Amino acid sequence: MIVRLSGRSVMVSPRPGTWDEDAPRIRADRSYFARSHVNDTFPARGATEWQWTLGQIVTAVIGASMELLSLSEYPEPFWKPGGVQAAAWEGRLPNSFSLLARRAGGAGHP
Repeated sequence: MIVRLSGRSVMVSPRPGTWDEDAPRIRADRSYFARSHVNDTFPARGATEWQWTLGQIVTAVIGASMELLSLSEYPEPFWKPGGVQAAAWEGRLPNSFSLLARRAGGAGHP
């Protein structure tokens, strides 16, 4: 997360977990709460991905003395590769989120 001189920061990110292609659920060999997993899908093909839950991210923002201004979740994935489909992308699960925060006491703070 980058904090501008104005003290505001925006984060847009995918939600943790790897969705099944055939049903709106997390794959049986994955966990929402796992710290990492090996991504065996396109384009990673074996790369280790580190993940944090939404709660861990919000807690880190607040712990960094930032004020949370907005938090939203979206059914659309953060990035959708061409030719790849997942049942979770049909609008029934959160696939990405956006977060807006500012430094406590920063510019424009009431």
